[in-house]
Order: sequence, then C-alpha cells, then structure tokens
Amino acid sequence: MVFDFQLLLFIIVAAAFSNIVKAQPTSTPYEVKTCVVNFVGESCLTDLLPVANPIRYQTQPVTNPNACEDTVGQRGSLSFVDITLPTNQVLYVEVTSNVEGQENVGIDNFHVRPSRLTEPWGTPTVEFNLASFYIADTGQFSVEFASSDIWKDLQRAQTFDALMLFVNPPMDPIPSDAVLIEEDIAQFDNVGGGQLARTLGAGKYYFSAAQTYDWGQDVVYHVMDDTEVYFEQNSYVKARIIQTKQKVNNVLIRGYGVLDNAYPPTEYDIPGESDDGSRQAIHILGKNIEISGLSIVNTLKECGEFGYALNINANWAPVAVSPADSLGVFEAGELQNGNPPYKARPAHCQDFNMDDTQNTDFTNCPTSQNDGAKVSFVKAISWQMGQDGINAGKYGTVTDSFVRVVDDALKPWDSGAHYERITVWQLGLGWPINLGWWGWTQDDVGTSVENVYLIHNQNWMTSNDWPTTNSGQCVVGGVYGSSSVKSNYRIHNIFVETACSCAVGLEINKAAFSRHLTPEGCVGSIKNMSITNMFFDEEFFTGGATRTNNFLRGERNPGSLCTGDFEGKISDLTISGDVNGRPLSRIDFIVPGKFVGTVPNLVFESVTVDPPSTTTSTSTTSTTSSTTTTTTELPPTTTTTTTSTTTPITTTTTTTTSTSTTATSTPSNKVRVKIVIETPYDPTKVSWKVKIGSTNIVTGKASTMTSTNSGYETFVDLDAGIRYKFVVIDNNTIKDTFWEVLRGSNVLVDGDCNCRKEVKYFTL
Repeated sequence: MVFDFQLLLFIIVAAAFSNIVKAQPTSTPYEVKTCVVNFVGESCLTDLLPVANPIRYQTQPVTNPNACEDTVGQRGSLSFVDITLPTNQVLYVEVTSNVEGQENVGIDNFHVRPSRLTEPWGTPTVEFNLASFYIADTGQFSVEFASSDIWKDLQRAQTFDALMLFVNPPMDPIPSDAVLIEEDIAQFDNVGGGQLARTLGAGKYYFSAAQTYDWGQDVVYHVMDDTEVYFEQNSYVKARIIQTKQKVNNVLIRGYGVLDNAYPPTEYDIPGESDDGSRQAIHILGKNIEISGLSIVNTLKECGEFGYALNINANWAPVAVSPADSLGVFEAGELQNGNPPYKARPAHCQDFNMDDTQNTDFTNCPTSQNDGAKVSFVKAISWQMGQDGINAGKYGTVTDSFVRVVDDALKPWDSGAHYERITVWQLGLGWPINLGWWGWTQDDVGTSVENVYLIHNQNWMTSNDWPTTNSGQCVVGGVYGSSSVKSNYRIHNIFVETACSCAVGLEINKAAFSRHLTPEGCVGSIKNMSITNMFFDEEFFTGGATRTNNFLRGERNPGSLCTGDFEGKISDLTISGDVNGRPLSRIDFIVPGKFVGTVPNLVFESVTVDPPSTTTSTSTTSTTSSTTTTTTELPPTTTTTTTSTTTPITTTTTTTTSTSTTATSTPSNKVRVKIVIETPYDPTKVSWKVKIGSTNIVTGKASTMTSTNSGYETFVDLDAGIRYKFVVIDNNTIKDTFWEVLRGSNVLVDGDCNCRKEVKYFTL
C-alpha cells in the first residue's frame, strides 16, 4: 500500500509518541524448551532442551520513531524462532517469560494462537511465568502471557513483547554441489553510485550460517533461469533478491534462514536495482518460482523507506528498462493521484502495457497454477508503512505462511491465485486482505483466499481516520482504483480472534490515491465475489470511534464512456459472518442511500461450520446443504426468501441445560449423543457447553443432569455433519472431572483433567 502521507498526520501516532518508550530487557525476553513426543498427552521421551536455533529478537528499528509517522506508534518487541517438527510427531513446549508484567497471568489469560488450531491439543499448564503445552502440527504460533483485553488498549498493544514459534516441516538438505556464497564484498559489482549487485546465474548456491552477510550497505542478488539459492538453517543475510529486468524460469529460494532488507539503496532510481518496482526484499518476474521457509524481515532504520517483503510479478510495476530509456526511471508516483494517459511502460505478464497498449510478449509468464509461484512457510515481518506483506502474482499459491506488518498483509490482486492457511498479525495500519489499488488493465478472475487466522487486527487504531471515506480498514477490502475487472473471487473461513473494528470495507473509486484507470478514465467493477464464513470471537471494537466502518460503495460518478464492466460497481457480492455468536448482517453495513445502485444484488447468508484447516498433512471436508437466505436489494425495503444451494446447514443456538433421557424419536437430520460427567465434588460447579465456533448450542451443569451410579448424564440431539467444540469447566476448589461424549457405545471424545477448563472437538 502506498499512502498520501500528508493525509496521515491525523493518525494516533502523536498520542502514541507521547508514551515512554519501554526500556529494553536486560535478559532474553523468552526461554523456549522442547521435546518430541508421539502424541498429545505423552511425557517427554528425552530431556526437555532449549531450542537448537537462536531466538531472534527485534524491536522497532527506526532510529527516531518519535519523529516518524510511518511507524504508526508501533513499539514493543518480537522474538521468533524456527523449530522443525519431525513428520507424524508432536512437540511438547515449555516457555518461560522474562518480561515484566507477564507473570501470574493464570490459565484464562494465557493463549497460544491461532486458538482454533491449538485448542484441540489440550489445555496448557501455567505457573507464574512458565507455561507448557503441545503443538501437534506445523504452523506459526503466538505465545501470549496476556489477557485478550490488552488488544483494546492502544499503549499496551503497541508496546507488547511478542513471541512467535515458527514450527516447520523437515526440509531436504542443501545439495552437495551447491556453491558457497562468500561474505567477501569483492563479489559485487558497482552498478552506479556505489550500489552493489551480483548476478547468480544458472546453478546452485547457498548462504552459510557461519558467514556474516552484512556489508554495511544495501546489496542486491539477481537470479536468472535455473537459479537455486539455499539458506542454511540459522543463516542471516542483509540483502535483497531481485529480478525485474527480465522474466525468468525455474527459480528456487529455500531454507530456514533470514533475509533482512536492512539498508536503504546507496543510489536510488537505478532500473532493476533500486527503482520503485525493484525496492522489495524479494521481487521476481517469471514462472516456476518457488520460495519456501524463509523469514523476510525489514530492519531499515530510516523513516519512510518503501519496500514490500515479497512480490512475484507485481501487477502495478513494469519490466525495468536498463539503462533507463527516454521515459526515465519508473516511479510509483506515476500511479498516485494521476490520470491517463500514462507512460508507455512495458508490461511483464500483464495483458496490457501501462498505457493500455497490448502486451505481446508473454515469454516466461505463468499460464496456470502449475507454473505459477509457490510460496510456503514464509514469514514476512516489518515495522513501518510501505513495507507490505505477500503478493504471489497471477496463478501464485501461498500456503502455511505468516505476515506481521504495518501495512497490507495479503495482496490477492491477480487471476487464479490461491492463499490458504495463513496466520496474520495486522499491526496498526493496513488491510489483512487487501483487494487491490493500482493494477494495470487485465482480467482478474477466480482467486481464492481461505483459512486465514487473523490472531490480531490492530488497524482499529487508525481505522476511524483512514481511509478518508466512511469505510474503515477492515479485515477485507480497500479503496479499489484499478482498471482490472475483478470477478469470481472466493474468500472463505476467516477467523478473527481479538479486537477488530469491522469485517468488510470496500469502495471502488476512480479518484483513489493509488490508481490505474482505463484510457477513458474508468475503473473496473468487482463481480460475483463471496466473502463467507468470517468468524469474530469478539464484538466489533472501534476504540471509541463514532462512525461505523463496515462499508460498501461502488464508483459514484462513472464517465459517459464507462459502461458495462467499467461502471465500477460491486455486484453480486455474498457475505456471511458470525460476530461473537450473532450473524453479520445488512444492518452492520453502511451503503450510502444515494449510491445503493452501485452495490446491486448484495446477499447475506448464514455461516457454515467447516472444520479448521491445518497444514497440508491434514485434510478437511466442508459440509454443505441447501437452506434459505435473505436476498437484500438495497435499500432493504422488502426481503425476498430464496433458496441457496450453496449455503450450508443453518444451526440454531439454544440455552437448554439438559435433554430428557427418555428414548424418543430423533429427527432424521439429528444425531443423539450422550454426555457423561463424573466428579467426586460439587456438581453445581461443573458446567459444560457444546459450541460451534464461539456460539453456544447446548449448555448445562452436572447438577441438572440425570444422576446415575457412575455420575451424571444427559442426551442431546445435534445436527449431523457438523464439527462441534465441547467445553468442560470445573470451578471446584479441588478439580477432578472425568467426562465423555458418546454416540451409542462409541466414545467421540473424552477427558480426565485436573484443570479448570478442557476443550475438545468432535464431528458427527
């Protein structure tokens, strides 16, 4: 995302800057020990040992953050470590926090997020400043000795000391014939003004953990056809990897190392080296590009230094012409507050050049997901605006990755892309899922985003004032100013855990600050998009803001030549969500009455209940059937009931405490299960819940169930094909509760916990 910085002076930064910057800890913020076991609940078979890899530690890198609005007030620290999980094994983890204020938080204020993934692995044990828990799959996990309420507190959220565990699958060893990349500065060429670069041709290369790759200035490595670059585990490289001068084929970048965009260019505006299209940590044009395992960080100390973490075939940038031709060096400012005609910048894989003449060279451009970019287990981390997350380009696939940035996190801006199993920690500004700004003219069809775990969405800090329309920075959206017509996007299963201001904030605007219009001055429409299964664990939180941020509006004043797909409408949009147990609905949204015609056929549906998706080692199945939905043609003067064959079963929330044990007929779509509770102590203090997500379906207490010789039992009827959460809470002083959920004689789940709370999942 690129902003008009003058418009951002309003941001809460001034208030945040008045806060005292936290003193750096005198010892390591966290200590992490692990062992490998065969299953959740098993004791360590070997000694519990400190993690083998170093725990990396970062604080706000900007030298004078009080004078830098681009940091949006972000302080605190981030500790992170790579851990390899052997195939079909489980990690037992012990974490000690040395951070002041993170002791004695108790089990209710300790979290390993994403909670939807970790809760089935059992209840953690927490004592003073030490917590232990199991991790049964790969992924990226935030370990938090803190109440969820701190994410509604501006100062505490901005100064939080975070710990991320990056749990990775085993990776093949570096090929024996790979050539070591030396740390010697003599390897580079001076490409102008002292800017250093080196081309890695066809072949295999690797960065060693034993070398110090820090030359005290910005350096660039260029990849070519058939270049393979490996990062030895624990290697740390202060450089960028770029190829924007030509489109390449077969590039592999792999390894559990760190690539740090640490220095500004020595000489700006060198095409293919330091122009705006090339100033990323990684930007590569071409096909068959694979990037896996890498942590991509940005520790630039200067304020306002632009540079995304990862771009593949960015749809807003040209092929870099080197040396610069008569048009001069490409600058992003050409697409900011500017209207056509645009300069005749050459496209790489876009359908049209920047001036909307036809692109005729599609050499080394992906044609399907088979040869599109593959990004997996990548971690993108930055600390100021203009340092966005991940864009995999046309037909790109991003899986099992993590983004923590102060700008747009995921950028699904191109046809045929797929983003899945992504964990996002959105800092104080930007959209977690941004739908586009200034893409050049081309069809943008059929991209999917699913199973995104938004563990924190701190953009509520600036959402009241940015953007300058009534739309907020929500989970999904943007101010769309692209000439690309976007259609048939599917965004599904978005899980939001803590404070969040809004779900969808989407506006199409030919006056968007960052924009690319057709020669006639038109902006593309967005058609047939579904944004479904958004689950918010808490009610929307706007930090005291007075406006409602969920917002939809198409282009208000299309030109006379802007017809059909270029009227800038948001048409046939389907939305479903659950906000702390209530449905997300039309009443949550502002669609300005004067412009309701710019958002035709808006539909709100009921959420489905899909199992949470884990990594590729676990398959999941969505259960769907038909139900009725309300189709609202704005304004909602009347409602029309129609049948939707894509809307899954609607479940009804009840507060029944128990169900009769009498053998009665069960509805054909229901399954009868028996719940058994055994406790030697006060049954009035043992309660249970059957939940779907955060919604209670049935609740009860042991004391209201039928008393038997072995304990207390009851029967409940539940919908078939649904994944349920079963929660047992024991508030006795001495905690000793055994419980079972049975279908007939088959035990679906059970537990025997000397703890206050236990959570497990079952599917009927």
